[in-house]
Amino acid sequence: MRVTMYAVSGILRFQLETEKNDILEPSEKFRLGSRIVEIHLPSGLDPDSIHPDHIALCIIMITHPFIGDSLVLPKPVSERFSKFHNLKSSRYSIGPVDQNLKPWEPGINYRPGLAFSGGVDSTAALAVMPPTTAPVFMDRPTGKKSLYNKDAVIQSCLQVQRLGYDMRLIQCDLEYVRDPVGFPVDVANSVPAVLMADYLKLDCIGFGTIMESTYGTGHRLFRDYPNGTHYTYWGGLFKAAGLPFILPVAGISEVGTSIIVSQAPLGMVAQSCMRGVWKKPCLNCWKCFRKQLLDNAILKNQVEAQYLDELFNNKEASRFLGRVPIKHENVLAWSTHRLNSEHQLYSLLKERVQGHKEKLEWLEKWYSPSIDLIPEKYQEKIKEKISRYLLTMNELEEQELTSWDMNDIISSEKVAKQSLRLSQEMSSRLRPRR
Repeated sequence: MRVTMYAVSGILRFQLETEKNDILEPSEKFRLGSRIVEIHLPSGLDPDSIHPDHIALCIIMITHPFIGDSLVLPKPVSERFSKFHNLKSSRYSIGPVDQNLKPWEPGINYRPGLAFSGGVDSTAALAVMPPTTAPVFMDRPTGKKSLYNKDAVIQSCLQVQRLGYDMRLIQCDLEYVRDPVGFPVDVANSVPAVLMADYLKLDCIGFGTIMESTYGTGHRLFRDYPNGTHYTYWGGLFKAAGLPFILPVAGISEVGTSIIVSQAPLGMVAQSCMRGVWKKPCLNCWKCFRKQLLDNAILKNQVEAQYLDELFNNKEASRFLGRVPIKHENVLAWSTHRLNSEHQLYSLLKERVQGHKEKLEWLEKWYSPSIDLIPEKYQEKIKEKISRYLLTMNELEEQELTSWDMNDIISSEKVAKQSLRLSQEMSSRLRPRR
């Protein structure tokens, strides 16, 4: 693949030109869509001042799944950046390379950036990061048919601005490179922050990536994330560009980030639902279903039958609950251990996830080895902030995390029948929402 770059009226454009060996359909789930990407940069940022390694990093995030055996970049990169990529990626090489180009390094007084989404995990990350952190939201233009509603996240960003953060909203349409629309790789929402690294004086790029995504809790098996392929490649590539990862909530589960948001002064800005409006989630998506149960469990609320009738009237949730394992099954198990009701559908859900017989108290705590996923410069301050909201796992609890294994549940015929019954019962009771 070849990528050309040009700027017009403050808009940086990447033009993707495919070649014979490129992968136009990486899987049955998605294929290459748009071949032009536009990023609306701040008026004071000259595109020519952006370091070639940062441009290359952004292009790799945008094109990675679709590249065949080589990626030709619009500007030569440093030897450090190219050497790291070409050493770690066996699938394709990048170039050209400028032997005389100095790798980019941040200034001594630079600060963290955060790829901000407005959701609970992202807000929890911001709450425990330094107050100088620059949150950057990638604002995707939407089409007429999209379920995505930007009202809540825009209001969230405005609230963050009012609280004194150097919040930036940057319009960028890179998600249309993927068909159906979505991030080509999971870290692609950081593209605006990377392009503005020198302009905003950033020395690392943060994400609201939680324990379920890093260490595999709630999935089939525990993952040794710091030594795994994702962190080794993507974390290493960011570091080669002078912008290492900062993952402040990597050792915190979805339970923990929700606890932080329920207590932190910043927490009021968070809303995970991408379909509802500000302070009015849609209550008809999978995320709303899971978060409503979790929030009630954290607050130790007594859930009424009428409330549960509405909660379970959720077509998307009925599909998710029919799967084994359920996405974030650990969170549902934690929640149902703490909420009591004889509501039939809720009872079926509780029966389904109680294969996790322990109450999973360690999901409320911080896994301290994750401190290694935070640059040393910020470790102590972030550790102190986390301790305001969460206890730290003890050795036994850490062992429960590192021995996480759902294979018995996944292979169980009983669990499969429970999932099917729950999904069918929910589907049979669905009714139009008011």
